[in-house]
Amino acid sequence: MNTIIGYSISMVLLAVVSLAVIPSMVAASGAAAWGMIAAGQSIGGVGAVIVAYGWGLSGPASVARADANMRLTAYAESVVCKLLIIFPVGLLVFSVAWGVGRDYAIFAGVGALSTATVGLTANWLFVGLMQPYRLLVFETVPRILGTGIGIFFMAHGSSALVGVLWQLIGMVTAFVVSTIWILRPWRLRRLRSLPRRRVGVVLSSQRLGLTSTVLSSIYTSTPIVIVSLIAPGAQPVYAVVEKVQRQVIVGLGPFVTILQGWVPKARQQELVRRVRTGLLAAVVFAVALAGLMLAVAPELVGWLGGGQIKPSFITLILMAFITGVSLIEAVVSKACLAALRRLDVVTRATAIGTLVGLPCVAIGAVLWGAEGALCGIFAGLSLRLLLELIGMRRAIAQRSVSALDVTMDPEIGVNGS
Repeated sequence: MNTIIGYSISMVLLAVVSLAVIPSMVAASGAAAWGMIAAGQSIGGVGAVIVAYGWGLSGPASVARADANMRLTAYAESVVCKLLIIFPVGLLVFSVAWGVGRDYAIFAGVGALSTATVGLTANWLFVGLMQPYRLLVFETVPRILGTGIGIFFMAHGSSALVGVLWQLIGMVTAFVVSTIWILRPWRLRRLRSLPRRRVGVVLSSQRLGLTSTVLSSIYTSTPIVIVSLIAPGAQPVYAVVEKVQRQVIVGLGPFVTILQGWVPKARQQELVRRVRTGLLAAVVFAVALAGLMLAVAPELVGWLGGGQIKPSFITLILMAFITGVSLIEAVVSKACLAALRRLDVVTRATAIGTLVGLPCVAIGAVLWGAEGALCGIFAGLSLRLLLELIGMRRAIAQRSVSALDVTMDPEIGVNGS
């Protein structure tokens, strides 16, 4: 129970602050400027996934099974890789967002850069160790302080650009504080004595996690760019709906996080049962979530848009459905398939869903604006979830067959005796 409370505090605080900054940005620089910040943040989201390099997907399960020395080595390896990646990736996302931003290029560029730094996070290690309160202190608090200071300055006459810069400062601070705590520079002798892999080997070992998370981020982040270029009139509506949907998922992170730590820790004979339990819980929770969002979304979106952005009811329905399916998919990929060690299924399903979904987003945006774009997202996401469920079912069946073969092996004896 304490673990659930700890993760819930962290995720809810982040979600609330991330939503609270939106009306401050709209009031400070207008809906168009904020829309381009949101577009830049979506582009930066892809960069964040590249910087994270798959540790968010594979890290918790591996840390849950590792000893203290292996955990320390794993985090040190991740820091080295991320520091090598962050600078070229930051420059790239800034440049791309600058090109998309047009009249608000600097807003989009800084928004992309600030979000790219999220990939530096150490939360995967705290999740794997099931240490929610350290996650709260070292990751959540610095980010909240950065965003809160930005809101303060915007409320006193600064532009939305200042708010984004303070978000960037908060994220970098969280990374520095977490790294100091985990690696303990005053204990570097111990770290130096531990064997570490070469950077190339580490990067190669993370390729499946990287590929699936990058494709997932592209699918999440590209639609707002497509809408901005193809249907700019619908961009503010789409941006605020997308932001609400994404922050709700962030706020519900404890649900996925708990399962990421709970499912992989099962004994081999209990793993399948935990996988099925996690999936059932995700479906029940997702249905309740979609209904709740439909009830509160009109007032929430109206507040976030400062009365300037008014999506249709169909748009809100699609937002609720996408949020529910996203939650189920997150549990299936990050908890169930990761525990079954079938990240190849996640990668393949994500690739197919992206290839199908993004063209649907473009066509839908041209024909029906924000509603059409959301329909395209829902189609691709649903296909991805379906493929993952099929892959999970096959993985469970293979485990059952393997267990039966071992049990009935005449060299071993019935029931392994």
